[in-house]
Amino acid sequence: MYKRILLPIDGSPPSERAAAVGLALAKRLLATVVLAHVIEPQRYRDLHDYQEALERARTVGRALLEQWERKAQRQKVSCLTQLTSTEPESRPGVAEALVDVGVAHGCDLVVMGTHGRSGLPRLLLGSVAERLARMAPIPVLLVRGETKTTLFKRILVAIDGSACSELALQHANALAESLRAKLILLHVVPDLTQLYISIGRAWMFADPAQLQAQLAQEQARLREQGAFILREALKHCSNKRARTVLREAGRHLIGEYIREVAEEEKTDLIVLGTHGHTGLRKFLLGSVAEDVAHQARQPILLVRNPALAHPDETHLPSPGER
Repeated sequence: MYKRILLPIDGSPPSERAAAVGLALAKRLLATVVLAHVIEPQRYRDLHDYQEALERARTVGRALLEQWERKAQRQKVSCLTQLTSTEPESRPGVAEALVDVGVAHGCDLVVMGTHGRSGLPRLLLGSVAERLARMAPIPVLLVRGETKTTLFKRILVAIDGSACSELALQHANALAESLRAKLILLHVVPDLTQLYISIGRAWMFADPAQLQAQLAQEQARLREQGAFILREALKHCSNKRARTVLREAGRHLIGEYIREVAEEEKTDLIVLGTHGHTGLRKFLLGSVAEDVAHQARQPILLVRNPALAHPDETHLPSPGER
């Protein structure tokens, strides 16, 4: 499972809660944590003098890292610390600085806190977490304010048969095994009426009856396909406590049903694959993951396929790889 976990620290309450979850997870997985703080002198603009602001930022950063290093030691969690900055100017920003830290230390998971408001731009470090979640080809665990540090006992993974969801299933299965948690596999059948309208295909059927007949036939095929996807996914699960749930979106968004099932099943972690596609893929996993991350009460583990990372983005290693 995960061997080295990156914990960005900035001193905010969401950061504190996420770091506590990260430490607890690392202890259970016998993993090493990498505590990272990015120096941001602009936070101390009231000092006016840049060098003075820079020194203040460094002092605060060191103090935060030392504080969490002591907590890690008390919990007997192997710990590394990294104080970094967005300098030189060639480095675009905080998210990129954190990716650099992850690469340097061979991290295979990032744990970050959220403020619990709607929208990824409200995440810890502002839009930094949003950018990191989009660009990092390693899993990003987003921890909400009410998350307990008792870790995860019931894990829900949404799958759609894509390569992204298959990878998410691998991570969810391995994590459930490591934590001895229950695993629930969910497939939500998309509503073809909404799908046809969204991609502009309804015009192909001048006769409404013909359109309805075609939709009913294809909807039935999608249900069969969804059941098949779940059966095949279950075969690849080593977790003997895993079970499947099949739902139809109807007129609702897929993300709404994922959140609904998560509440019904009393899950404390949702695992999703993400690829960032739009259009037809939007009805599968991708932007659906963003929708769930915006609204869900539970922590979200976003798993991205490294093969889909943009050429200019640094590739981090797979879980456990060195």
